[in-house]
Amino acid sequence: MTPLWISLVAISFAIIGYLFGNVLFGSLISKLYKKNIREVGSQNVGATNVSRAMGKPMGLLVAVLDTLKAYLAVIVCWVIYRYSIFQWEPTNYEIFSLVYISGVFAVIGHCFPIIYIVKLFKTKFNFAESKSKSGGKGVATTGGVILAISPWIGLIGFGLWVLLIAITRYVSIASMVTMFVCAFLIFVPHLDFIYLFQHSLLFPNVNATEYPLILGKCILMLVMLCNSFIIIARHSQNIARLMKHEEKRFF
Repeated sequence: MTPLWISLVAISFAIIGYLFGNVLFGSLISKLYKKNIREVGSQNVGATNVSRAMGKPMGLLVAVLDTLKAYLAVIVCWVIYRYSIFQWEPTNYEIFSLVYISGVFAVIGHCFPIIYIVKLFKTKFNFAESKSKSGGKGVATTGGVILAISPWIGLIGFGLWVLLIAITRYVSIASMVTMFVCAFLIFVPHLDFIYLFQHSLLFPNVNATEYPLILGKCILMLVMLCNSFIIIARHSQNIARLMKHEEKRFF
């Protein structure tokens, strides 16, 4: 596969991920209840603000839906790869790693949806005025990407997240720490049983040794680190409040 085709595949997967990320369930559900979540609490469309404004059941629903959209973004790109690109280039295993670009851009689309980008241009990059159109903070969406990479790491990450909330009572701290830890769990033995890049499990007559495992692990770690940095950037105000001891506790 030529560099041009690889670039086109990467761009296509990025667009698919970004479009999935643009579905802001927090905003949609609040409108169903005739509320504007952008005018309540932290004005964020994420699950935490929804739970504070509309109750924990609604917050949980938004978290699940935000997780599923990122998971589905990766799965859709995997299906495209499996039933098209893989048929044309069955020996180019490195192309498969491009599937996870959709996961990064699903988080970007969730945090910075197209309505926010349009608002930025209309206001000549007035970030304060455009904030009303920004998305969530990407935590649940990143969780969906992690689940698509490995259910085991997803379960461990969720358990760690719950534990940190119970200890600190700060969702922001739990979210940032958990995502960084999950990035390095990639290298823990026996947690890679259902990685999507393991062709020996997914494709018949493919020798998995032809695809360098360490390369796949490094690519996945970079994907999760990218999402982690996005989450930290989106939590900049939370970090400032934490340093001033003004951050609200979850309970």
